[in-house]
Parts: sequence; C-alpha cells; structure tokens
Amino acid sequence: MRIAIILILYVLAYLWGCTRLRGEGRRLHRLWLGCILAYAAYLHICGITDTPHLSLGSLYTAVFQPAGRAIIYWLGG
Repeated sequence: MRIAIILILYVLAYLWGCTRLRGEGRRLHRLWLGCILAYAAYLHICGITDTPHLSLGSLYTAVFQPAGRAIIYWLGG
C-alpha cells in the first residue's frame, strides 16, 4: 500500500511538472522530467524495500575507485 501511494505521488508530480513546462522544447524537457522522477521513484522504492540498487555511488565504487588505486600504484604511491 505504501509503495502504491508513493508511485501515485510521483505520477502526480510528473503531471504537475508537465503542466508547468511551456515553450520551445517542452517535449524534451518532459522526457527529462520523467527520467529524473522515474529514477527518484526507483531509489525511493529500493530504500523502502531494502533491495540493492544502482546509483552514482555504486558506479564510483565499481569503476573509478579501482582505477584511482591503479593509477596511484603505477605512480609508485
């Protein structure tokens, strides 16, 4: 029930945001708004259900942190 309410609130936020977007390029802006709200809903639901999720922090941990360690090792650190 809690997840359904959260999803309804995200849909309402998207619809309200779409009414506020006017002018040239509004379709692209609506697409970006939908992507941002979908990702926010995904993170919110994963936080409620305690399931692992992909985020910018997991990208850093998986890619950039080992690359940084390798660079430091190569430089003799």
